[in-house]
Amino acid sequence: MKSISVFGLGFVGLPLSLTYTFYGIKVYGMDIDKEYIERLKNFDTHILENYQGKSIKKILKESIEKGLFVPTESAELAMKNTSEIIVTVGVPVENGKAVMKTFENAIKIIGKNLKRRDFVLIRSTIPPGTTREVALPLLENESNLNCGIDFYLAYSSERIAEGHAFEEFQTMPVAVAGIDSKGTKKGKALLNIINKNVIEASSPEVVEISKLIENSSRDVNIALVNELASLTEKMGVDTMEVINVANTHKRVKLLIPGIGVGGHCIPYASHYISYKAEKLGLELPLLNTAREVNKKRPLQIVNYIEETLIQLNKSIINTKFAILGVAMKDNSSDISESPALQIQDIILHKGGKVLWYDPNVKGDFKEKKESIEEVLRDAEVLIIPIKQDLIKFDAKLISTLMKKKSIIFDSKGLLNRKEIERAGLVYISI
Repeated sequence: MKSISVFGLGFVGLPLSLTYTFYGIKVYGMDIDKEYIERLKNFDTHILENYQGKSIKKILKESIEKGLFVPTESAELAMKNTSEIIVTVGVPVENGKAVMKTFENAIKIIGKNLKRRDFVLIRSTIPPGTTREVALPLLENESNLNCGIDFYLAYSSERIAEGHAFEEFQTMPVAVAGIDSKGTKKGKALLNIINKNVIEASSPEVVEISKLIENSSRDVNIALVNELASLTEKMGVDTMEVINVANTHKRVKLLIPGIGVGGHCIPYASHYISYKAEKLGLELPLLNTAREVNKKRPLQIVNYIEETLIQLNKSIINTKFAILGVAMKDNSSDISESPALQIQDIILHKGGKVLWYDPNVKGDFKEKKESIEEVLRDAEVLIIPIKQDLIKFDAKLISTLMKKKSIIFDSKGLLNRKEIERAGLVYISI
């Protein structure tokens, strides 16, 4: 039985590992979080994915019981039993700067355990040049082996959307490039096990940059429609009608405005590009401006709601806000860079009170409640930032529990405006 190891078992690494098990590959899944490894051994994960009618927890259980997936915190165990290593360890961003330490530590651990003829495929989203300029020397220094002679190294970006990981790992075209031609061939062969649509690029840098520009292009497009929404709001014009009319042009495809951009992929991409650009002495004002526009969006949303409160002779101070859904995007359990939680923090800073409900988000949070009713009771503002299918909206329940003349901010258009207004509530949207 062919075996591989995957370093990092987050929103990319775990479904990627389990996808390989579909094809009879034994996967050693390595993560430094011992508590999480124990949860995985008990078939539990916070990640939300489904494939062919099965939840990721069900797939996890089946893979472990078949002996195809082995969760471990031991890099030594993983690499002792495999010669192909996939890296999905992320690069966090702090204060707008890419922080390489976690990624570098993972590469060092792999280097210390590297054997002759091993192959390392990096699938993390990383600043341009990282494969050649960071991973390569670390692997060589830690292992005392030479890339291209003793071991091989390649980079392949991941392009999945959370919630569609299993499907897209197998169907989304994927690019790969090695430090040398042998690395490229080994990368293609490893990817071909689960995906037959593999594109060979000329260098890791090409694939690294293409991944980041894919994400940054969405950041720019979202910033455009978010600025449009600010204009249409002030003019009293329906934003979605403007977008729908504009999109009738054959060469125009405007996205939908929102409350901000969450997760790691899109918000971090421009920071990764800037990390490299600064080293080269370059300025990239467009990407940085788009990032700032989307970063400010949660504050704009709160200001918009506050203006509506003022029109009703109310103040944000001591007003109870209810938020239904706080994950970083629709039908997600991930709260990374969540605009909804940024909205919460801004409201609290301004003196408001916040309670929220989100059945997909696990963990202990001061503002979290276990029922819609508890969150809505006596609230004066309801914010619906995202769509969570597990949250069922009932206009009658909302109007019964909330105070009279309360405000409903419905960013997704999930409620019927006329029904809400007939109940004596104020309906606003993007």
